[in-house]
Amino acid sequence: AEGIGKRPKGFSLTTIFAMTSTTAGLEKVRQQDATNSNVEKEWMQALDETEATLRETFASGRTKSLEWRVSQLKALEEMFLKEQDKIADALKADLNRPLYESIVADVGASVAEVRFCLSNLTAWMESESVTTPMLMQMGSSRIDRVPKGVVFVMGAWNFPVNLSIGPCIGAIAAGNCVVLKPSEVAPACAKLMQEMCSQYLDRSAFRVVLGNVPHATELLNRRWDHIFYTGNAATARIVMTAAAKHLCPVTLELGGKSPCIVDRGLSASQLRTAANRIVSTGLFVNAGQICVSPDYVLVHQDAEKEVCEALKEAVARMYPKGSSPQALSRIVNERHFDRLKHLVESAGGDVICGGVGEGSGADRSKCFLPPTIISRPNLSSPAMAEELFGPVMLVQPVEDLPQAIEFVNSRDTPLALYVFSPDKARAETVVKGTNSGGVLVNDTLLHLANPFLPFGGSGPSGMGSYHGKFGFDEFSHRRAVMSRSLFPDIDRYPPYDNAKLSLIKRVQLGPLVPPGVKMAGAAIAAAAGAAFFRSRL
Repeated sequence: AEGIGKRPKGFSLTTIFAMTSTTAGLEKVRQQDATNSNVEKEWMQALDETEATLRETFASGRTKSLEWRVSQLKALEEMFLKEQDKIADALKADLNRPLYESIVADVGASVAEVRFCLSNLTAWMESESVTTPMLMQMGSSRIDRVPKGVVFVMGAWNFPVNLSIGPCIGAIAAGNCVVLKPSEVAPACAKLMQEMCSQYLDRSAFRVVLGNVPHATELLNRRWDHIFYTGNAATARIVMTAAAKHLCPVTLELGGKSPCIVDRGLSASQLRTAANRIVSTGLFVNAGQICVSPDYVLVHQDAEKEVCEALKEAVARMYPKGSSPQALSRIVNERHFDRLKHLVESAGGDVICGGVGEGSGADRSKCFLPPTIISRPNLSSPAMAEELFGPVMLVQPVEDLPQAIEFVNSRDTPLALYVFSPDKARAETVVKGTNSGGVLVNDTLLHLANPFLPFGGSGPSGMGSYHGKFGFDEFSHRRAVMSRSLFPDIDRYPPYDNAKLSLIKRVQLGPLVPPGVKMAGAAIAAAAGAAFFRSRL
């Protein structure tokens, strides 16, 4: 499906979402965009054709075979390996992403996910035998993991390739047909994914649909067998509302304010390592535009001064004076730059490094915001209420670990939580006392790279999970299959009488064997056992 629509002039994103919650609303948007009417008509026709083709393909059963799934996963691996330069160029265009980060986060991570699926897919597809209770004998029971059907994946702009193709890897491994809509906020990557997937993947089972908010709304109005969305909570509510109309299951990968708790007692070398790991993920990788980026640091008051200094020194090492902003990722667009600028200006507290003032290096025209750390912000400021999602980090002292735990638990459940402590028991106290999508002790971000761990949120930070087998299971229906013999057949049918009622009570409510008979049987068995052992002496 080709064609990217334009936002009607004079309408905000919020207004468009409100107007496009129904098909009639979408028509109003189209009427306001008369200059694009031909494209809209072509886009709708292409979407109709896409939906019909994928439904027909899935109905044929072709995508359920191991051979088809393997062929598509291998095609994805080939795509990433052969087109990695184009992917890096697109990421550079959209986010000024350094080549190192592009290879690690979008290309390398995607290839690793594909290879993990290829190595384990045969085992994942096998039926799982389960116990059949005695009362249901003669019989056998198993669980089959079957594909859900035609699924809709909505990608994100911060890691536009990995967070778009990543969920599709699990969907393909599970045997589904896929419609992928990349984020329009990263247009170069969106266009490239459409071109690459059209070239490498089975177009009768996988399509990339481009578009913006009205197009996404029309896609959500369609009936899908599963919707996978990565993004913010506001749009997630729209996705859930649309899915509810069709009783469609959803996976929501959201975010929130992921806290980082730094305990007292770290040695100088440990503190240096901790600062490097916190700062690199929170401020540098993709300019901090990561859903699991350390949003704020809760530091034990006894270590506040040392931690703040260590974080500042880590920034200086990674971004020395005189460095070019071109060496770092940029903010995705001016709208997000303005949002971050406001959050920094209204945060209060002390700016340890960076900032948005004169001489800070902040440049709206280049969407560049220097790595910024703010100590002791106003706890009621917008910066402490909203997800920062940029190269900004807040540091707040706490009296002890219980107060840090209480602080975290008083806010929405985060997607990630980080704990740095030299004491395993104290770190485990934080883990046991809090809730989050995931936890990582003494490091940041790397839990996402472990294919044996699920990645997903809880409550406001999301629902459902993926990566590795968890992605395969997310896009599979666990189908209960039971088979029984036609002989023997116990009379459990009407008309019911007292004998049947008495039997079913003993069978279901117990005891099936009266206590006296049980005791007698146990005594006989014990006596027989003793006689046997005596005979062997």
